[in-house]
Amino acid sequence: MTANTVLITGNTYPVKDQIKALGGRWDADAKGWRVPENKADEARALVAGGSTGTASPAKKFRHTKCVVCGVKQSFNSRGYPNVRIYRSGECQDCFEERKMGY
Repeated sequence: MTANTVLITGNTYPVKDQIKALGGRWDADAKGWRVPENKADEARALVAGGSTGTASPAKKFRHTKCVVCGVKQSFNSRGYPNVRIYRSGECQDCFEERKMGY
């Protein structure tokens, strides 16, 4: 199938199904997709366009300091938190005070 085909390489995993739909075949020796010449531009655009949601998401921001009282997150020698900071940015003590209405 190498006669009238173009080799597409790069981060193709997120768009492999679309490349298959264009008529592409995986070439294990070349470690890339063989796509018909008339579909090569579409395949390149897919790979350059990035992922379709199957790639890992960007790491989300996580607070390391309480937004209420300012205490910093800390861990003991075994890796367990001494002071836990929740996603809301509050430490465990401030969270409990707010929830209990103290």
